[in-house]
Amino acid sequence: MSSLSAAQENRIMQDISPKLLMNHVSEIAKFVRMSGSENEAKSLAYVKSVLNQYGLKVTEYHFDAYIGLPESAELFVTHPESIIINGVAASLAPPTPIDGIVAEIVYVGLGDEGDFTRNNTQGKFTLVDGVANPVIVKRAESHGSVGEIFINDDNLHEMCVSAVWGTPRADTAALLPRTPCMSIRAHDGTRLRRLLTKQGLTVRVVTRAWRGWKKLPVVIADLQGKSDKFVLISGHIDSWHYGTIDNATGNAAMLEIARVMAKSRKYLKRGIRLAFWSGHSHGRYAGSTWYADVFWHDLNKNCVAHMNVESPGSVGATILTEACIMPETRDLASTIIKRIAGQELSGHGFYRGADQSFWGIGIPSIFAELSEIPLESDLALKPPYGIFASQRCSSGWWWHTVHDTVDKVDPENLRRDVQVYAIVALAVCSTPILPFDYESAATEIKRILVELHEASNEAFKMDSLIHDAGRLIMATRRLNRISRKQKNSREVERINSALMQLSRVLVPLRYVSGGRFDHDSALPLQEVPCLSGIRSLATVETDSDEFRFSQNGLRRDSNKVTDALTQALDIINSLLNQNDRH
Repeated sequence: MSSLSAAQENRIMQDISPKLLMNHVSEIAKFVRMSGSENEAKSLAYVKSVLNQYGLKVTEYHFDAYIGLPESAELFVTHPESIIINGVAASLAPPTPIDGIVAEIVYVGLGDEGDFTRNNTQGKFTLVDGVANPVIVKRAESHGSVGEIFINDDNLHEMCVSAVWGTPRADTAALLPRTPCMSIRAHDGTRLRRLLTKQGLTVRVVTRAWRGWKKLPVVIADLQGKSDKFVLISGHIDSWHYGTIDNATGNAAMLEIARVMAKSRKYLKRGIRLAFWSGHSHGRYAGSTWYADVFWHDLNKNCVAHMNVESPGSVGATILTEACIMPETRDLASTIIKRIAGQELSGHGFYRGADQSFWGIGIPSIFAELSEIPLESDLALKPPYGIFASQRCSSGWWWHTVHDTVDKVDPENLRRDVQVYAIVALAVCSTPILPFDYESAATEIKRILVELHEASNEAFKMDSLIHDAGRLIMATRRLNRISRKQKNSREVERINSALMQLSRVLVPLRYVSGGRFDHDSALPLQEVPCLSGIRSLATVETDSDEFRFSQNGLRRDSNKVTDALTQALDIINSLLNQNDRH
């Protein structure tokens, strides 16, 4: 996969030091790193000093972001017994008035749409099982809830409940939470539910939370390769509490990647750009969103891939088979995980999270989190945990709590994860031709289109789209064949240019509902999101206005897909024609 020999790669892997990693973790996790805080700045100062020591070019930016910093939350029951329940407020939810809000509570289980439909929540607090999340907050608000109370497990999990990706625009500010939100422990939730079974329950909720504008930092460190092209490796440095696994281990991993890559810079055909974000936890990815917006054109022209480094090296994290991956980057990641960890990556698609702010630009992604704790382990965060219940458990029970401390790190697991990250990055930076497989991406797109066609009960004709996707598979197959044979430097350059152009077309098609210059909300998206309305078409009466309106919209949306597939075919055919002439 890499142009380096196995012996050279092994030397780089062996150079990764558990001792240095743990030193970095301890230094960064000394502080509670709230976004924009003095303690966050202290951790960043350490990061910058290490990067300078390794010879990288370090730049620090500051920008205005709209964030939320929760302070406290209390719930008071006065009848039939006197109870005070302490909890935590949620980031970017508004506070209650000083004296709180008095209202009845209604229990809505996991907070599915049916749970709200079956219960009258107008003017009441909704009591929900799971961690606080924007999906259920928006749903509760649409049903008239005056506030949300989330029942966690035995620990209080800090969460951001904004549905806006990054700092809002004028036309997305309405998506910010409108109601206060708090989380409570499981035993307190049980007490409330017990009281609810006897009679209606009225409570007073008082939350204190700050939200507004704050100046946040972003630190960028560049290790120059032989061209202006680069891999972006990023992770957030802000934290909930001491945030050791989330994300001091990720920051330490990035520093160790910087060290071993700096020693191997002679092999780098493309550079490494490290990015340390603020505003992840308290501004819904404000840092990465700002960077994507301000440096859009540089990223569009030069960034070949983005690799997020989130929460590596946890105790008990033995699973490396379920990491988020794109089809075009799966073979690359799978080969390296197999070599280092002896596991077969099946992988699953990306979810809306983990600073994946670069899909609109069309940058391929490699990983959100990497290693996971088995769900059956006593260390695992157990469902239900709201929006994340459909995913495997990748986090420990200490996730987003005061217990995320240095004792939760396994140095050997951390070393293993950093080896994977480093060798993947090395492969992308050192191979003559970018190691991305767009035949797999085209095959996945066709699979999705066929699935949508079947889901609609043929209520919307998609034959031409499916046919075009089949043509793209054949074209990418030819592209793969010539890529494997090419040695001429000019041809290699043309192939790499074509691969980057393909990513700029196919990544937004697969993962973005809006345009390339904006950011979708933080709410879940379907695959090929511009056609997501097809799934509901089969449930609508065919002679209704709604059906015909939907068909009209889907006709326009399908033109986006046709255009993207045509652009991709043109890119490949142009390259193949050039290749035939030479």
